[in-house]
Amino acid sequence: MRRNILILLSMVIGLAAYGQKKPKINKANSLRESGDLAEAKSIIDDATTHEKTKDNGKTWYYRGLIYATIDTTSNEQYAALKENALEEAVASFDKAYEIDPDGSKYYITGANGLPVLIEQQISQYYNFYYNQAVTAFQDSEFQNAVDQFEFAYKIMPEDTNAYVNAAYAAHNGELWSDAVKNYKLAIEKGSNSKDMYYNMINILSTGLNDKEGALAAVNNALEVYPTDMDLQKNRINLLIELDKADEAMEELKDAISKEPDNVALIFTLAVMYEEAENIDEARKAYISALEVDPNHYESNFNYGVMLINDANEVIKESNALGLSKADQKKARELEPVITEKLKTALPQWERILEVKPGDQQAMETLLYIYTQLNMKDKAKKINAELDKM
Repeated sequence: MRRNILILLSMVIGLAAYGQKKPKINKANSLRESGDLAEAKSIIDDATTHEKTKDNGKTWYYRGLIYATIDTTSNEQYAALKENALEEAVASFDKAYEIDPDGSKYYITGANGLPVLIEQQISQYYNFYYNQAVTAFQDSEFQNAVDQFEFAYKIMPEDTNAYVNAAYAAHNGELWSDAVKNYKLAIEKGSNSKDMYYNMINILSTGLNDKEGALAAVNNALEVYPTDMDLQKNRINLLIELDKADEAMEELKDAISKEPDNVALIFTLAVMYEEAENIDEARKAYISALEVDPNHYESNFNYGVMLINDANEVIKESNALGLSKADQKKARELEPVITEKLKTALPQWERILEVKPGDQQAMETLLYIYTQLNMKDKAKKINAELDKM
């Protein structure tokens, strides 16, 4: 009896071994090429677990091709096979490269008899989605465009174009969360265009009303563009909105103490003081900035604006007076004050024009001052220059 049992066991083992035949991976790819994707998928899936084929790079290469074909087929018969096909295709290609990083053995023969390498096939797969995304974008189908660009960068994660365009598509469609996500990814992948930062900051601040997120984005941007004045002003505005102006000022003062000749830092502090309506401290900071760099345009301009505003405030006060004797007396008393303040502002605005010749706003302000001070010749000359612009 015992002998019979042993014979039966050996037969069972033999049958099991017979049933686990080595999957024919070349046949799987041939079936893919002929369009029998269900059978191709069945064979290649078996091959990924079979002892003799699971560590063969071509098994995974063919699996990538089969799943990519399933993913992109328009044949409704194979629609049920499409679940996670893109992810499976990408994972299979990655596995093929893991087994053989060179990848030179991964190719098929094209219709012209020449080899089509794995890199070319992955690129074609990427282009399938990228081109659909471009068409959707052009048709203002922004959500579809975002989806297709995202599929494209899943296939080729190191190509920045799809990330950038996914962000732009989402931005154009006011799909704010998708836009921020893709701007972040584009930056992480190496697209350090200022536009990426500016757009993301604007969306976080206004589109999503996420001031803390916008501040974090500004801080990241300033690590890449530390002297960008628009970013610094943006940071100031966000800190003020978040009731963190004091914190920002302390940080700036500390930074200035370490870099006393950094005009950008001093200018930023001046702007912060001005935003906080601490005009006296702002004035001192602008003067300090100009002591460091007399040609710093922004400091010259902002200081000039402060001086002309000093005169304009008195002019507004005078213009608001009535026709009574008391009002007329007050108006006469204000005339020399206005004149003195305009005279104080004049050299600063002439300096602005020296720093930036042809600056239209500076020329228009000088025309106003010259006219108010009855400096007819200079007013006539600068008016003629403005007429030529």
